[in-house]
Amino acid sequence: MYFYFAIEKQLGDRIFMAENYDNLKDELSGLQKKYSEIEMKNNNLKKRLLEIYLLYQISMTLSRSLNLDEILKSIKRIFQKNFNLDHYGIFLLDDTLSTLTLCSSFGFPKNGHPKAYFAVGEEIFGKSVELEEPIYIPDISLDQKYNFFDGEPKTGCFLAIPILLGKERPLGAISLYRKRINSFSENDITLFNKLGQEIANVIDKILLFQHTKELSNTDDLTGLYNRRYFNQYYEREVLRAKRYRRPLSVLMVDIDHFKNYNDINGHLLGDEILKKVARLLESNLRKADIVARYGGEEFVILLPEIDKTHADQVAEKLRRTIELKSFPKEQYQPNKNITISLGLATLPDDSTNARELVELADRALYRAKAEGRNRVVAYHPSMIQITKNNILHMEPKSVAAAE
Repeated sequence: MYFYFAIEKQLGDRIFMAENYDNLKDELSGLQKKYSEIEMKNNNLKKRLLEIYLLYQISMTLSRSLNLDEILKSIKRIFQKNFNLDHYGIFLLDDTLSTLTLCSSFGFPKNGHPKAYFAVGEEIFGKSVELEEPIYIPDISLDQKYNFFDGEPKTGCFLAIPILLGKERPLGAISLYRKRINSFSENDITLFNKLGQEIANVIDKILLFQHTKELSNTDDLTGLYNRRYFNQYYEREVLRAKRYRRPLSVLMVDIDHFKNYNDINGHLLGDEILKKVARLLESNLRKADIVARYGGEEFVILLPEIDKTHADQVAEKLRRTIELKSFPKEQYQPNKNITISLGLATLPDDSTNARELVELADRALYRAKAEGRNRVVAYHPSMIQITKNNILHMEPKSVAAAE
């Protein structure tokens, strides 16, 4: 009897252990499933935190600077530090929205750097901008549409991300390359696309700031620098010229009988004359020279590193250019054409004082007007002080019509 009881107990214990084992197995399986879910959520959380961190870092670059070059360097450091990239480049569109220029990059060998300019639609960068969507090539060795990098092995994978500010407002493109094929995941592409949008917001604000700054420095009508900007720039150039003992010349320019032209032909046509004269002056000067609208029909030109003899030659070239150019309805002018008068003063010959130098060039200008206009006059110490009132007394008929 006892024997059967013992066997029965052993069987019961085994059944109980088997049931516990199955329960434990089920619990372990459940825990493993929960662990996988937790791990997946943890990975997703890490990616999300990285995404938020990177978006924050890019947006924060705007608070550090409004200089585009500095911003592009900061963005480059973010990509270089946080992603395993072999090559990186950022291209920006020009004002015509037709050409992409490589503005910042890393990872390219000196002898294997890609060309700096691409047309919209050209290569993977330009195509991404044209289509306004990312383009991913998992294995560039299997792709024949794009050249990618000249002189480098055609291996690895490539990702181009457009920099878009809303629909149909492309600003440029980001190019990303890894040597290992198929190494950009869908999550990577999504993240880079979001970063591209944030970069677009940052760049747009900088470009808007620069445009606003340019407007504050330029004359609305002619597009030349305004008097305010000229004064700021001029002060710096005078200091530089004195420090390095270099010459600096100033030209004051006035359109002859401009009031007469306005009175006969109207202000709209007068504005066209101002714009045309401004373009001619600007196009006949060096890049180092500065021309600004000083007020009304008067312009001022700054010629760094130019002495009085050569400044006189520049002034005569400008005078001759305007004299020979055809302007609408200029036949009604006293001299039958549009002309300019120019006054010249040079540092250090005439003065080393910034304000006085402009006044001397202005005095020379009114001497030119007094002597009959359409001429260049360089300031000389023997020159008497001439003002508009002096000219009115010296030339009562012709000047009264012009002023």
